[in-house]
Amino acid sequence: MRKGIEIDQAWISACVNIKDEIKDLETFNRWIEIITPVSSKADKVVLGVPNDFTARWIQEHFEDIISNALKTVLGKSVRIKFETGHEPPARHEQHLEKRSAAAADRKHQALSSFEASSAPNCNQRFTFNNFVVGPENSLAYEAALSVMQPKSGLSVNPLFIYSSPGLGKTHLLQAVANEAMKINRRHVVEYLRCEDFLNMYTDSIRTKNHHSFRDRFRKVDYLLIDDIHFLAGKKNLQEEFFNTFNKLHNEDKKILLTSDKTPAEINGLEHRLISRFVSGLIVEITPFSEETKFAILRKKQEEHLIKFDDKVLWFIAQNTNPDVRKLEGALRRLILYSSVRKIEIDLSIAQEVLKDFLAEMAAVRLTVETIQKKVADYFDLRVSDLTSNKRPANIAGPRMVAMYLCRKMTDKSLLEIGEAFGRNHATVIHAYNKIEREFSSDEQMKRKISQLESRLQVV
Repeated sequence: MRKGIEIDQAWISACVNIKDEIKDLETFNRWIEIITPVSSKADKVVLGVPNDFTARWIQEHFEDIISNALKTVLGKSVRIKFETGHEPPARHEQHLEKRSAAAADRKHQALSSFEASSAPNCNQRFTFNNFVVGPENSLAYEAALSVMQPKSGLSVNPLFIYSSPGLGKTHLLQAVANEAMKINRRHVVEYLRCEDFLNMYTDSIRTKNHHSFRDRFRKVDYLLIDDIHFLAGKKNLQEEFFNTFNKLHNEDKKILLTSDKTPAEINGLEHRLISRFVSGLIVEITPFSEETKFAILRKKQEEHLIKFDDKVLWFIAQNTNPDVRKLEGALRRLILYSSVRKIEIDLSIAQEVLKDFLAEMAAVRLTVETIQKKVADYFDLRVSDLTSNKRPANIAGPRMVAMYLCRKMTDKSLLEIGEAFGRNHATVIHAYNKIEREFSSDEQMKRKISQLESRLQVV
């Protein structure tokens, strides 16, 4: 492979994987962004770095990560040679925010101060200040803020936030945790995923150290648990969490939970826990509009110290789903391409660079099979129930809902939809018309359809 667009493109793709592996943005910027792709021939890739010290450091700390990333992109194992004397790739001036030494120093001081007060297990970059607020998440944002301002008059204990994945629930939870530690270093804050809570509970039973486990979670000021729906069907774990919840709630300690559905919709969750969860405030984050996605992209480019034309950001907003990780993934590809190629990114270049990325997203967009699975999960059924000849109301109703959504949200023909359900096209028309009428007159049906559409929009 000659030096040129081939090695440049390969390195850009590899950097996406490297960044995901390293995770820490400062580390990536300091040691990976300074690398220049030089050439690739047979099984050898030459990467340029400024000096011997940099070459040694990268070899010792990141060579395996770089090798694996290049292997994934190139489809073969390669030997890496570091060549010194190469200046770091310079981003074009139009894309860089100019920072004075004083501004950089202020940023360093602020970061150092924040690191000293961030909560355990939390990403220090998740704050209220960098959370983009739009119509879809404003209530959740205000509710999370009110946890830190108990005199606001709004009772939010517990606070239960639900949404489809990738819409910022974790950001808000960790923002509360970090803010709690900033306000008072003596606050005892526990943030974790529900799956981790299960693993720790299981370990405490196995090691006969359950007393310590209980003390850890029943002596906190803030308990923040992501994906609380993971409790479903786990009787002993629900018993443990119920007792922990009661103790903390009775002592007016703060409890914040997230889920992908409302408490009542979590199949296998005991009624007494549902009752506790709904006693506070339940708020939903809905899928983002193009305007909110655009605002998120603007905020993300500020964090990356880069600025693209608004047309580029609108293009991304209009062609990606609402998942923030997908938005940032598209933005990072453009940043890396701009850095390596040393060019400005205009709309035509963005369209070309993101062509494969957007094609991958389109490939996983809604299918009849996806809708069948989501509807079956929602109604606590199996897909085989929807495609069977069973006619009880608890199956026939969801089957018609699924047909309605397939007709509305895919480009499949009536015949194709009917075949997917083992029915003919006339049955699909009947189901569509029936649900359409109920949607107009039945508030409960309207709520079900709206919730399913929200979940399907972020697939």
